[in-house]
Amino acid sequence: MYGLVDCNNFFVSCERLFDPRLNGKKVVVLSNNDGCVIARSNEAKAAGIPMGCPAFKIKEHTDPRQVIQLSARHILYRDLSNRVMKLVGEEVDNLQQYSVDEAFFTLKHKDVDTSHRVMAELVKRIRQYVGIPVSIGFAPSRTLAKVANHIAKKDPRITDGVYWLIRPEAIDIILRRTPIEDVWGVGRRLSASLQSRGIKTAADFVKMPPSLVRSLYSVTLERTQRELMGHDCQIANPVTIAHKTIMTSRTFGKVITSRDEIADAIVSFAERTARQLRDEGSVAGSIMTFVRGDRFREDLPFYSNSCQLALDTPTSDTMTIARQALNALNLIWRDGFAYRKAGVMALDIQRGTAIQLNLFDPDDHGKLRRLMTSIDGINNMYGRRSIKLAPGLQRGEWSPNQNHFNTKSKTLHFYTGMLTT
Repeated sequence: MYGLVDCNNFFVSCERLFDPRLNGKKVVVLSNNDGCVIARSNEAKAAGIPMGCPAFKIKEHTDPRQVIQLSARHILYRDLSNRVMKLVGEEVDNLQQYSVDEAFFTLKHKDVDTSHRVMAELVKRIRQYVGIPVSIGFAPSRTLAKVANHIAKKDPRITDGVYWLIRPEAIDIILRRTPIEDVWGVGRRLSASLQSRGIKTAADFVKMPPSLVRSLYSVTLERTQRELMGHDCQIANPVTIAHKTIMTSRTFGKVITSRDEIADAIVSFAERTARQLRDEGSVAGSIMTFVRGDRFREDLPFYSNSCQLALDTPTSDTMTIARQALNALNLIWRDGFAYRKAGVMALDIQRGTAIQLNLFDPDDHGKLRRLMTSIDGINNMYGRRSIKLAPGLQRGEWSPNQNHFNTKSKTLHFYTGMLTT
């Protein structure tokens, strides 16, 4: 039996936690550069604002003056997510976080009545201790658990925030009421293709011959179909696979012409890339830096280039990676152009336990590893980038456009300021 815990309207709920004045209002959270909607309150959903809607198109769905638009605070959201997952992990087995606001798990208690009581208390405890509303759905497979969670979220007053989708007759009724586009793993293009074949609901999809689903689409979609039938098609104990490449990049709030500003951004990206390498216990054998102009600006000349440089010894040391990223930037930099995006990519990644040392490398890698461990410990305790490289001290023109931060809540301003210093 799989369970799925999902934080309701998570980004909006995080904002409302620190500013109750947002309760009952149409609230949306915007992506980087305040580009499009990535989270909506129930009131915004009722107004017809779709997920992914560009911010300038909100007026096509409702009066934009009645909608509160907020810039995202991902550091805040991650912190609150960790608190929710910690409480969930105390009550369940095999917690596997799927996204920042969702996690699958299995139950400690086999008895449904006992498990329901424990899970209902967990929902209340999370709301009391963290302040975030959550819903929990149970089903024989993860895809059906998604469906059950959606039902639990619709009216928590009736379901106690917990819903069990286990009886075959109940599953059949729910699948007949579930549009095919709402099935987990069926995107817009797949749903359009299925609808053209007369598949309107999840129940219609289940009735298709599995061999036909595989031949027309893919084995992945066939697994989704079998999961809707109640068969568990997921790997019981998935092995965490380290990334083959790690990239940190950003589209700037406006075009940048200053090399110092671009270099500042490159150092910041290199810091994040190196930290992720260390979190995964990996090292990089080479570093690539890229810059790109704005191809949509007809009044500016367009330039795009990248450069990959090998490291003398594979490493996750921040200073070494930043230095090599800047060396690559120097090779591709061209004056007279306006840049809109840049990034740093770690390549030739391998496990940090099997490094081939270079006889002529002057760096003491043991000392560097101890230094990075100390820096990571301080940053974990006092906030991200409490200790950072000197070239990355200033965040200037390359920062994204985030003009909709909630400045009315002093508590929220203090809290996020402590985290993002």
